[in-house]
Amino acid sequence: MQFNSETNNLDLYSDARFWCGLANDDTTSYPLVDFTRNANFGLDRAVALIQKSDGVWKWDDTNSSDLPLATTSLVASQPDYSIAVTHLKIERVRAKDSAGNWITLTRVNSRDLTDTDRAATGTPSQYYLRGNSIFLVDAPSYASSGGLEVTFQRGASYFASTDTTKTPGFATQFHRLISLYAALDYCEANDLESRAQKVRAKIQVMEADVIDFYSSRDTDMRVSLSVQGEDYGQSALGSGGRSQNQDGF
Repeated sequence: MQFNSETNNLDLYSDARFWCGLANDDTTSYPLVDFTRNANFGLDRAVALIQKSDGVWKWDDTNSSDLPLATTSLVASQPDYSIAVTHLKIERVRAKDSAGNWITLTRVNSRDLTDTDRAATGTPSQYYLRGNSIFLVDAPSYASSGGLEVTFQRGASYFASTDTTKTPGFATQFHRLISLYAALDYCEANDLESRAQKVRAKIQVMEADVIDFYSSRDTDMRVSLSVQGEDYGQSALGSGGRSQNQDGF
């Protein structure tokens, strides 16, 4: 569902006014700039739910025009590299060796590193995160243009009050969450508790559906099952406690 200005009022702004009990043409009681702000807060909440629920198939806002992947150059003897504030989750870090071959680095806990580890230079094989920086272990002993690659997960693409046809960057069937979140803000701010209760109930149902949808998208991933043998205490009896079942069940 688009953000605003759909000719038949089939847009998120109109839907929010509907839940607030406002007329279709009443853009004064709930100004568009206020709706935009609250819609973006709602986007943050929806994205947090999605990122908490998604599995191997990671969500990315469909409004983004590029992949959630960034590269920067390796600098000789420099261990730390800044992370952009849009990188909410780091999923993979790769670095080139001196021959230009990519190596996937293993994340480690900085508390497990010795002073010698921290001071070492060579080919990076590990990394740790601190604040807004990635620290490489070892620090590269060479320079490499575009030699550090970070795959990350980012937040939502926000709405501007001038947007019309833009839609939330997640599954269409859950777009209404944005208008509901914005309607709830209006109802709570204006002491419309009866309406707020109805909106909260609608949100609760839809949020549960979002979690269920994004936690089960990996249907093409094969689930591996195996049978684990159980001796039901026979091993505790020693060699004399032999099972009467020749198949060992």
